Amino acid sequence: MRSRRAVVTILASTALLALTACTAGAPQETDTDAVTTPQADISGEWVVTRTVVTSNDATNPARAVGSTSVRYLSVDRDDCDSALCDGTVSSGATLDDRVQTPLAQTDGGFDYSFEGTLDCMNTSTGGVLVVGGFAYSQTAKLTVGATTDVDGTPTAATLTGTIDYTDTPTADAIDAGCTRDPLTVDVDYTVTATRPPVG
Repeated sequence: MRSRRAVVTILASTALLALTACTAGAPQETDTDAVTTPQADISGEWVVTRTVVTSNDATNPARAVGSTSVRYLSVDRDDCDSALCDGTVSSGATLDDRVQTPLAQTDGGFDYSFEGTLDCMNTSTGGVLVVGGFAYSQTAKLTVGATTDVDGTPTAATLTGTIDYTDTPTADAIDAGCTRDPLTVDVDYTVTATRPPVG
């Protein structure tokens, strides 16, 4: 009789990913209201290159230290009377498949976060063992680097920063036989971002 416990892996396919934008950090912190320094314009399209710097996921080559990946980011900053404003960030592996989350503008940059679930897959059969078996979170903190003047407005030309990613199986998924070693995966990335080519 086959054991219910199965070796599993996470597939980060958009078809298997149920993503919910994190809203907990959306409102600006009270002390940010005191920022009066004019901020470089961060709105628009960005090409983000992520490089893995630490990882405990030995099973996924895409998460091996030194691996790189690209995300396409769109930043839409609201107009407001303060130096720091709210807005939205859309991010995805392609231009046509991006997910939106609140923008948290900071003094000299911005942050954004995602939370969601990933299906737990049975690597022996290729089927889904537990739908939404892994809960994950991802937090990006980006800082403006170089700036350019666009029609008299200081505009961000490059970004640098970090992305922290973690996922872990839910209690129900573990009870259903979804397991791996280690149970919780932590991956840290360094990030560089540039504006996409024009034309």
